[in-house]
Amino acid sequence: MRGFLIMALSALMMACAPTATSAPADGPVTMTLTRSICFGFCPDYTVSIDQDGVVRYEGRRFVNVTGVQQSQVSAAEVQALLARFDAVDFMSLRDEYRSPVSDMPTYTLTLTRNGRTKTVIDYAGTGAGMPQAVRDLEAEIDRVANTAQWVLRNGEPVRGQR
Repeated sequence: MRGFLIMALSALMMACAPTATSAPADGPVTMTLTRSICFGFCPDYTVSIDQDGVVRYEGRRFVNVTGVQQSQVSAAEVQALLARFDAVDFMSLRDEYRSPVSDMPTYTLTLTRNGRTKTVIDYAGTGAGMPQAVRDLEAEIDRVANTAQWVLRNGEPVRGQR
């Protein structure tokens, strides 16, 4: 009987113990997309979005705006992007997807989250087994960050530098 009372009391104490009510915080987060030049006029820039929704853009060549620009996106957009990274199981992708072709830009996608950093290099990657969902994620980062406002000139790609 005494053993039963000890077990019952232990069970009651465990049931009353505080429990976590939400998932652990992601901590510092940065999502970064770099697009490099090709042998033509491919835009050369980097855009990053952090956990607070701060967008940082740096344009280099074949973009309408060179230099650093900053804007803001919502927390919901940041969470939606993180969900896209999770949906493609980004942390378990290969580090590089390179097709044996030339004259292509290189896209570099990096996620820093919970103290871990993962980078995936995309050089015509869908031809080398990279999931299309990664290319879609790259486009989604551009869309959320609204890089078109800095990359395009009058809604068109930049074909030369001013």
